[in-house]
Amino acid sequence: MSAPERRASTSAERESVVRDTGPLVVFGVAMVVAAFLLGEMVVRGDWRSFGVSLPFGLLIAWVLWLVLVNPHVSYNTERVRVVNIGRIHDLPWARLTAVRQRLGIAFETDSGPTIVAVGATAPRGRGVVVGGITGQLPNAADFSKNANPIEAMRVAAAPSDAQVTSRWDTRALAIGAVLAGIVLVDLVILAVGPAA
Repeated sequence: MSAPERRASTSAERESVVRDTGPLVVFGVAMVVAAFLLGEMVVRGDWRSFGVSLPFGLLIAWVLWLVLVNPHVSYNTERVRVVNIGRIHDLPWARLTAVRQRLGIAFETDSGPTIVAVGATAPRGRGVVVGGITGQLPNAADFSKNANPIEAMRVAAAPSDAQVTSRWDTRALAIGAVLAGIVLVDLVILAVGPAA
């Protein structure tokens, strides 16, 4: 592979990611609390409680991860990928007609549906939402801080025949299904345990 081809492939693979940081903090605090509670059971030597609590804790951690951490928007020179709760949308630039900032970044497609990113909400200061509704918003540009660079890339993108694709986030959902199965087995063992 020649040097120009190498540079082209790395620039196409470079991803910019937009995600809310507030939910990451909430997830981090929840994981610290969960680790403390489970660790306390280990320190006390209460292995039965630890064994019963661990599957439930892992399932709750997965739910929090799915809702708070996993949703995001990533984009490169070819497309935007919107990862929502349980769904992934690949949006080629050529299929987008506009990128707007609502509560989340909204991607309007030429085929009709608008895809709203739940993991990339609009940055707001105090009173920004009410000011935006009443039309008295002094700094409207701040509201679109996340959408503006993405819209600029959409306008500059090269034509393409690629189509919009939407699919289930099978890896994330499979992890949840496995954890739910483990919790179910744990509940069955708890239900029949004392009778034995």
